[in-house]
Amino acid sequence: MGTVLLIGVDLAEPLPEGWEVVKRLEGLPDWHTILESIALFAPTFVFMDGDLLFEEALTLARLLREQKMPTKVLLLTDRLDPNALKDAALSGVEGILPRSPTPQALHDFLTRRESLLTPYLPKEEKPAEKAEESKPQGKVIALSSGRGGVGKTTLLVNLAIALAQETREPIAILDLFIGDSLILVNATARMTLSEIPEAVREIDLSLLHSCATRHESGVHFYTWFFSPERNLPEYIDLNRLTDVLKVLREGYAYILMETPVTLYVPDLELLTLADEVIIVAVPWDLVSVRATRALTLGMQRWGVTPKLLLNRVENNSELTPEFVAEQLQLPIWEKIPNNSRLVVRANNTGVPLMLTHPDSDIAEAIRRAARKIAGLPIEEPRRRFPFF
Repeated sequence: MGTVLLIGVDLAEPLPEGWEVVKRLEGLPDWHTILESIALFAPTFVFMDGDLLFEEALTLARLLREQKMPTKVLLLTDRLDPNALKDAALSGVEGILPRSPTPQALHDFLTRRESLLTPYLPKEEKPAEKAEESKPQGKVIALSSGRGGVGKTTLLVNLAIALAQETREPIAILDLFIGDSLILVNATARMTLSEIPEAVREIDLSLLHSCATRHESGVHFYTWFFSPERNLPEYIDLNRLTDVLKVLREGYAYILMETPVTLYVPDLELLTLADEVIIVAVPWDLVSVRATRALTLGMQRWGVTPKLLLNRVENNSELTPEFVAEQLQLPIWEKIPNNSRLVVRANNTGVPLMLTHPDSDIAEAIRRAARKIAGLPIEEPRRRFPFF
């Protein structure tokens, strides 16, 4: 006796007596709809289209198992190669039936859990007790700024790529605003972290991976929100963010976190969750310097001492980097030269400049900053000699 949620499939034959379909989701619904339906109806089984949604079904089975939820996944598919069956069994799929199962096959599965997958299901064994070595925890680096338009998002994306290139470690971006970082790599989020239903109390890496957008550089992008059209930014639940960061630390060596541009207390408080905070400023005008100074004072009240990164530095600027640093009462951690034409072209094409122009002076400076974060030896900047 129980209930069934259908995803992308329909049943030509009725279920055995005592079983009922609680909902049918057409095609491939988004993860928010799937998880919300499972939390709402608590079905005994989720029947999924194993031909079109095979990988999604395996991801869902792993998620349900990791979350210790009682709902199980059954695949309806004619895909019966041994490797696929083995992958399904290891992922936690409960059973596999032909795409058009007979009433007897449905009865055998729902009453005795017998299916085409039965021979491949792992035998229950007592795992040998092993003393697990404690894994090193990843480092959270927050990027913040006193005002918009200072190039923080561009730096975030390129710095993450530089970290991936220099360290060969897994790197993640956590965008706490509306996902502008994805625009710079010409991608969109299928599911955002704010769309994980509140009913899902335990967050783990398997769940978060379903929200990741994977870039060719190896960097994984996570966004808290998506766009004003889809879900407006709200105050971020710091307890939820703490849980997310705890899990991300287990799966990534470095997590670069973009924070909202604001001086509100909740947004300043979230900076305390980071291991390091980099404040991005431009040495152009006193208004920008004043906003950055206000942000710095706000951080200090929460016990956060940021590192100063000056972006878009020009040799002929009226405000020298040294003057700005003196006003902010912070030493200069790194300087990134200005080349607006190169940056705009890279941003508009959706290919970061670390990939298109790795030998540019901006890329060299960003690479130097990445090596500083990772504690790697720093190469001296190349001296450019004029030709006479």
